[in-house]
Amino acid sequence: MEHYQQLLSAYQQIHTLSEQMITQALAGQWDTLIEMETTYILAVEKTAQLVGISELSPTLQEILRSKLQQILNNETELKRLMQLRMDELTVLIGQSTRQSEVNSTYGQFHDRALLLGEPQAR
Repeated sequence: MEHYQQLLSAYQQIHTLSEQMITQALAGQWDTLIEMETTYILAVEKTAQLVGISELSPTLQEILRSKLQQILNNETELKRLMQLRMDELTVLIGQSTRQSEVNSTYGQFHDRALLLGEPQAR
């Protein structure tokens, strides 16, 4: 019976971590989310080891199946939020690249040539 409690507790820990990771993503706390990812992966690995130890009763299988579905739903949501962030970063990188190109192009001119009212050397 203790093994079943450990298994249920392990699934609950994964679920809780996945909920916390979604909260961090929604708050824009990406660094914290990345730090939590290591704990999440370790919890999943530990749980996988516990599952292989013994046969599970149909009742416990149903409880764990429900918890696993919640975890998978959270992972889907987290992936969606992370994709949105990746899209934002792609736009920012594109803007930065374009700005750098503009700066490089106009940086070739002498500063005085860009001042209004002064003749430009040809």
